Amino acid sequence: MKGTGMASGTPGTHGIDGACAPGSGSWASQQTFSVGIFEWVPKAGGKGTKRGKVKVRVKGSVSQQELVFAKAREIAAQLDARRYTGGKSVTA
Repeated sequence: MKGTGMASGTPGTHGIDGACAPGSGSWASQQTFSVGIFEWVPKAGGKGTKRGKVKVRVKGSVSQQELVFAKAREIAAQLDARRYTGGKSVTA
């Protein structure tokens, strides 16, 4: 699940950054983690896109990673459709 949504996207659409998702032995002592939902923005030179600032962060239990990613995908779709009305921090 790490890096979900990190391939270059269309400007104005949203991606999910799961770089902080559990996946190595260093997570043994952690109980929660979060993923960020960001907007793809045009690069200054006009060629391609880059990751913008995180708009919403979804937090949840390490033992329920899929639930956290599912909630993040749901919110990203709402942001793309301009229908998201929730807060900047969400718990899955």
